[in-house]
Amino acid sequence: MGYREMGRRIQQAREQAGLSQAELAAKLRCTQSALSNYELGKRRIHLSNLEQIAHILKKPLGYFVEHSTDSYSKDQALLLEDPQLREMLIQAAELPAQDKERVLEYIKWRKSLILSEIITTAEIWEGSKFL
Repeated sequence: MGYREMGRRIQQAREQAGLSQAELAAKLRCTQSALSNYELGKRRIHLSNLEQIAHILKKPLGYFVEHSTDSYSKDQALLLEDPQLREMLIQAAELPAQDKERVLEYIKWRKSLILSEIITTAEIWEGSKFL
């Protein structure tokens, strides 16, 4: 995912939260101009800043860094093709509602850890002398 798409998602989440650029920038302790550049994809955002934005806007980190799959049919096809996902759903369907929520929270937490590791590795690679 490019910085432009990430910026578009920051803007969408900010607007959904009912915040202006100036309000979010104040919470981030950055200038409105810097936030505008993030939203336009003109400025690279560091992981720590993105984590702070995710926290303030109450979005998972993955919301900003993953490719979207808006198509319901694509999601269905993925479930049909992957036997592990099918099995996970079958098993989860038999759980009480409270346990389903716990399982979902665990999956989200685990996914955020994996994404953080990927982003950190990419930032280290970008800063290396090999590029």
